[in-house]
Amino acid sequence: MLTGVERPELEAMRQQLLQAGCVFDFALYRVEGPDAPGIEIHRQALAGLFAQLGWPPQDVHLDRARPRTLDASDVRALTEKGGALERAFLDPPYGTKLETKAFREWAELLGLLPADGLNVIDWVGNPDEEPERSTWCDYFDAGKEWWGIWCPTAYNARCRTLCVLAASTTD
Repeated sequence: MLTGVERPELEAMRQQLLQAGCVFDFALYRVEGPDAPGIEIHRQALAGLFAQLGWPPQDVHLDRARPRTLDASDVRALTEKGGALERAFLDPPYGTKLETKAFREWAELLGLLPADGLNVIDWVGNPDEEPERSTWCDYFDAGKEWWGIWCPTAYNARCRTLCVLAASTTD
């Protein structure tokens, strides 16, 4: 079972990032129960993020998504200092006023801590190599033109949290 995490610092971070030009949408959930969440719980969290977005309306077909669990080396490459996620966070098409410190604070708030043995599922893949993996939602259409697309869910067993990230933009 998932419970949405709504804390003042999370909303403050969301507003700060939006004003600074961050292109990532995100949601954080607490996972109830003793077991690690299966793919359906990740899918529910992803549906929750898209339900939160509201505007513009999204055409979402999660039943068509083809998720892939990242192995330990892919998770490390994603979350390490200077890794792919940090680079995308700090360098969207129109730039941002954010610095590495903001990325680290965001990652910590969401439980994206590589030392915690994250279980990460990628929902869209690389649109150049696997374009069919992102056709389940029109949210990703703009990012396929140039900048890229992001849609991982990440479970942190130590914190018992599941975060969802999504980004898609172009120049």
